[in-house]
Amino acid sequence: MLVILFIFTGVLGLVIGSFLNVVIYRLPRGKSLLAPPSHCPNCGAFIKWYDNIPILSFFLLGGKCRTCKKPISWRYPLVEGLTALFFLLTFWYHFSLFFSFSFLIGLIKSLLFISILIPVFFIDLEHQIIPDSLSYSLLISGIVLSTIQGFFLPSIEGAALGVGIFLAIFYLSLFFLHQAGMGGGDIKIAAGIGAYLGWKMALLSFFLSFLLGAIVAGFFLLFHLKGLKDKIPFGPFLVGGAFLTLFLGKSMVNLYFSLFW
Repeated sequence: MLVILFIFTGVLGLVIGSFLNVVIYRLPRGKSLLAPPSHCPNCGAFIKWYDNIPILSFFLLGGKCRTCKKPISWRYPLVEGLTALFFLLTFWYHFSLFFSFSFLIGLIKSLLFISILIPVFFIDLEHQIIPDSLSYSLLISGIVLSTIQGFFLPSIEGAALGVGIFLAIFYLSLFFLHQAGMGGGDIKIAAGIGAYLGWKMALLSFFLSFLLGAIVAGFFLLFHLKGLKDKIPFGPFLVGGAFLTLFLGKSMVNLYFSLFW
């Protein structure tokens, strides 16, 4: 039974990942997510079902469109694979021998959290924007699902913490550096992350996102890949911090208190 559920979760992750690729490509371009059907962005040819099997079709086609032979972006199998991997990790993290209501809600909450943040990562990385539809979906679903779990107040506090921290950075940067240190999308997505994680884990998530950002920025500067005035989208670091907190947050907190308290 466990093996069947594990396989089902992985397949579900692949299917959801395939849809997330549609979101990543169409949403920032203002296109409908439902129509037209999947098609090649180069030649416009509609993709047959057997050429649209997650990961497998990419390799069977040699990474090229069947019609025009133009290369297919590696982002497609990457997103599908990552989504399946995170779904499996989530199932394993939440798994219980007793399928209770709290288990089901916790699982759904984490899977939805992952499914919204993966497009945020890739869209912000490519376009340096975070669509409001993703930010508000994260915020609203986070509050609703946390309320069902009985965590309404921590969810609201987490959302407020996200807004407060990133809004403060925004205005302090304007005052001292005369430029925005954070985009409006970063502030909104931080609120959504806070709504899902609650203020305590959100605080850890934001700390990790700043740490990741500092490491990557330092690497870019060290190897002259970016200059001091070059902009680096912060959304991917917020997502990275959120994922680390989702899977390792409790262990990190326990380790911290065992070492320093």
